[in-house]
Amino acid sequence: MIYIKVGLLKITVVFLGRASEFSQKSIITVELPENATLYDLLKKLGETVNPRIFTKFLEGQFVFVTYVNDTPTISLTTPLRDGDRVSLITPEMGG
Repeated sequence: MIYIKVGLLKITVVFLGRASEFSQKSIITVELPENATLYDLLKKLGETVNPRIFTKFLEGQFVFVTYVNDTPTISLTTPLRDGDRVSLITPEMGG
């Protein structure tokens, strides 16, 4: 029998602004399979942290500014690599 080791990516997720209220955390580490994307990360956060993060994000009800390694992105197909840092920030509104 042959065993193939599937690599895992370790992604650091930083929640800033009101995003930390949704997650009840500031920083976590998430493991994802190789070839994971930003979509996969958000889905995993919905499964393990708070389902509202994923569903409301996709519905456009939570507007997150999303950075991967300090580069802004809006594409959920953005590929992730081991050691990446993803920041989710909710823009604050004032009056």
